[in-house]
Amino acid sequence: MLLGRVQQRLRSQNWTGLVMEFAIVVVGVFLGLQVQEWAEEQDRRKLEISYTERLHDEVMELQATRAQLIELRFQTSNSLNSLTPVLFSAIDRPITIQECSSVAEAYFVTNPTDDLASLIALQSSGRLSMLRNEQLSAALRSFLLTRARARDSQMGIAAAIRMLSSKYPHLIQIVSPTPIEGNASYRCDVDGMRASKAFLNDFDITRSNLAFHIRDNANVSRNLVSLHNVLDEILNIEHE
Repeated sequence: MLLGRVQQRLRSQNWTGLVMEFAIVVVGVFLGLQVQEWAEEQDRRKLEISYTERLHDEVMELQATRAQLIELRFQTSNSLNSLTPVLFSAIDRPITIQECSSVAEAYFVTNPTDDLASLIALQSSGRLSMLRNEQLSAALRSFLLTRARARDSQMGIAAAIRMLSSKYPHLIQIVSPTPIEGNASYRCDVDGMRASKAFLNDFDITRSNLAFHIRDNANVSRNLVSLHNVLDEILNIEHE
């Protein structure tokens, strides 16, 4: 129909009508594109809000999941630090049950969970740039970079850490097997530990690597706090 009208106006040399026909077409196409772009932007915005809300919930869950394991590692590190002057003869006292257990269990340095399902989905689908809030983008970049550094560091820590109870069974003995829930009981030969230079070297290496492990994960946890704060601000959420 439009082509027929154009041909008719050309034959009658009705240039004004022809220009109007083209103007109507151009305006119609422009408006159609604008409506389509608006609809696409609305869909993108809804998806962005959905991912932002999901990220907020997952960050809270991740913080709660990490907290208990990080606290246990921190307690083990503190026990090793308190035991250090005893083993190196600066202080002469019996060691506690917790200190003995910390020697046996100091090799547990697997990284606490640090993945976010929504972040994985955004990265794998190439949609990470969909999150256009500058503060959120910066917080995510900082989290990803810090997490990558912690994972790289973990490889070196895992290679250097010592399983002291297996390497020195005559100095650290299991008194009772590990139950399904809870920890095993250990007996430590403090005098033998003090007399063994090889054990003292490995003990100090293990203590230092556990401290590095805790430091790396403290950095990840701080980035999670910052990310959580940004998400709270975007979503207007206030926690008690």
